[in-house]
Amino acid sequence: MRLSSPFRLDPRIAGGVLCVVGLALLTPASLLSAALGVEFVAAAFWCWARAAEGASEQVPRWAWLRRPATGLWLAAAIHATLPGYSHAMLFPATGAREALRWAEAIAVLWAGLELMAALPLARPYSDLPGPLLATRPWLPVMLPAAGFVVLWRQSPHWIGVTQVRDAAVPLLLLTGVLGALRAFARRQWTASLRWLAVSDSALAALIVAYGTVSAEAALLLWLGASGGHAFLLAGELHGALPRRGPTSTRLWRAASWTALVSLAWPALIGAGSARSGRLHLLYFLAAALTAAMMAWITVGRMTAAPERRRIMRPDPVLTLSQFGAVAVLALGPAALVLAWWTGFEPSGRESLLALAPAALGGISALIAHRQHARPVWEFLHRMGESAPAVAGRAFRLVVDIERWLVGLAVRLLRGVTSPLHDLHTGDAQEYLLFLMGLGVLALVLPLLR
Repeated sequence: MRLSSPFRLDPRIAGGVLCVVGLALLTPASLLSAALGVEFVAAAFWCWARAAEGASEQVPRWAWLRRPATGLWLAAAIHATLPGYSHAMLFPATGAREALRWAEAIAVLWAGLELMAALPLARPYSDLPGPLLATRPWLPVMLPAAGFVVLWRQSPHWIGVTQVRDAAVPLLLLTGVLGALRAFARRQWTASLRWLAVSDSALAALIVAYGTVSAEAALLLWLGASGGHAFLLAGELHGALPRRGPTSTRLWRAASWTALVSLAWPALIGAGSARSGRLHLLYFLAAALTAAMMAWITVGRMTAAPERRRIMRPDPVLTLSQFGAVAVLALGPAALVLAWWTGFEPSGRESLLALAPAALGGISALIAHRQHARPVWEFLHRMGESAPAVAGRAFRLVVDIERWLVGLAVRLLRGVTSPLHDLHTGDAQEYLLFLMGLGVLALVLPLLR
């Protein structure tokens, strides 16, 4: 029976409800809730894609969101098989329990990294606008945010496995560098903000991986940096409100710069610590490059928007945009105070080295974008004009190499498993008989020991 039109739910509203509920479900410390939340987010993008004008193009574009949801369902199923198992056990597990522990950690990490564009299968999604027409350029910001929340909230499930945590660090660092390169290469400010949100989430997840600060402080640091860029992107879609007037522009420049410096400080200290092993110098340089490029973009491209109105309307003393800038400005220092209160006390030398990249990147951007810069700083200005093309080529080269490696692995896997496809002809009844034979074999083998 076909329902009449008053009982039909608008796909845009249905997607919005699913997305809000999904993001809310990511906050509890439950793998089942996280899996259901990511599933709802994927369903929201599916609803929006189905209702879009180019549905045949939009639906396959966002179909990959089912993969992180599947990974979390797998992790929830593995965790349910060992209800009394604790990730903080004093003695390491062996045998099947250790294998399940590894599988659970990898599944959780896979889901969070893929949402954060840290895996080659879904890395370039921030280049593309979302499927909902009303807020298409803003929608991709939600995905790295969801990835960070998954890694932050479910951190006991993957940080406890040292090898999995060590494998996550270079992936997060590579994501931060590639996100900053892509943001630097994009000429449009909205596209740059989407990639800056990816790098923000990567640096914040790096803090979670190293445990440099407490979980609450890491969340506040991420909210200040990534939330500021998300607010700026939303403001750009409403007439560039954050850049209307010199006062609002300077306030947002200071707020986003402060939030970035606050986030980069513990991230670089963790990357250069002894926990990174012999690669601590390489990790530190990668994190420093990310912080410097992000500061250059955030400070240098935050310019006042041209005023098109002939008659200026009187604005209130504190607008919503300025209130958001004040909140972002306060989040970073507040998070650092909380981190210090909970034991974050690096040495002066470490602090200077960790603060230098973001600070120097912002200062260089301010000098390079001055209208009457001295000749000694003309090199910075020329670099700012030509470097985006180089950054774009570097990003595309890395993505092409990653896709080639993934394709090679898939072809090798198909070649190895091809004999298994010849065990049956594809008939459904024969396949059921094959499964029954495997079941009987599984029952008989233990008796033959």
